[in-house]
Amino acid sequence: MQENKLKLFAFYIGGSTENSLIELHDVRICVGETMEATYDEIRRTWWGTPESLHLDCWGELTGADGHEISLSAEKPAGEDKLWFVNLGGYIPDDFTEQHKNVFVVAPTKSKAKVRALKQVLHWKSHHEDYSFDVEQMTCVNDILARKGLYIHLKKSDSAQPFSFKFGFNRDIRKTA
Repeated sequence: MQENKLKLFAFYIGGSTENSLIELHDVRICVGETMEATYDEIRRTWWGTPESLHLDCWGELTGADGHEISLSAEKPAGEDKLWFVNLGGYIPDDFTEQHKNVFVVAPTKSKAKVRALKQVLHWKSHHEDYSFDVEQMTCVNDILARKGLYIHLKKSDSAQPFSFKFGFNRDIRKTA
């Protein structure tokens, strides 16, 4: 893989296990020249039944939180990092927990939490585990650093927010 051709992708994957009564979900952050080039990694890390695996949302992360995103083998000069935050809350009369997944840019975990929580101020009852549990925040920079890649963030008035597609996509089940 050539560095300048690598792209950062986010996937909201779904499926089931042998004993699940409802569809289960998880998120994957992957790097590849194309979205399809990341499918083997997603299939390899899926913990549910292989035949149930599908994509519910997917997109290339080129921008988030007012920043342009690029990848490099060189470490960035700035302190800002890209964070994935899973927030949860409840809506009265709805027998489920609501979730909002956001990408924010901040130098620290605590500042990223503040930025993310501003996006769900309208929720009446926050789910404590999802609002404040460290395990529900992931520094995307750390994921890529383990692969020898670094995220470069550039503040920009023209930066586009994360744009993704959604739907029931079974293409992930196909092998290369």
